[in-house]
Amino acid sequence: MNSKLHKIQKPKIIFTDFDGCLTDDRVWLNQEGEEFVAANRKDGLAVKRIKNLGIQVIIASTETNKVVTARGNKMGVEVLQGLSDKAESIEQYLEQKNLSWNDVWYIGNDVNDLGAIRKAKFSICPSDAVKTVKKVVDFKLKSKGGYGVLSELATLLES
Repeated sequence: MNSKLHKIQKPKIIFTDFDGCLTDDRVWLNQEGEEFVAANRKDGLAVKRIKNLGIQVIIASTETNKVVTARGNKMGVEVLQGLSDKAESIEQYLEQKNLSWNDVWYIGNDVNDLGAIRKAKFSICPSDAVKTVKKVVDFKLKSKGGYGVLSELATLLES
């Protein structure tokens, strides 16, 4: 494991943004206005690896979209959607579960993730995150969003 990751206790929950972390942040639209995104199958397998370490994975998205729901279901993870303020929504979730930000690692890539990034015990971003995020996170992955972010993290956690 990376020395920076060695120094911190493993989380109980990893929250991850969807667009830009589990996707490459692009969207395709057909003439009916239906959205399509590409996701990396390695991340689906990575969730199982992370769960085997006793860590829960949850998608936290500003969007309310069937694509996010479908991918979360396929990956076997809980999905929180329509979060206008991710930090506040995650805070409420943690209170309901009797947990705190000390139990959380957060993966985000854009400015709407900054609140959660700043509160999480440990924060992570894909290599193509916006500069503002890159400046404040604890750890930058080598993977770009949509190209195996959770897979890379699972490998780091397992080593």
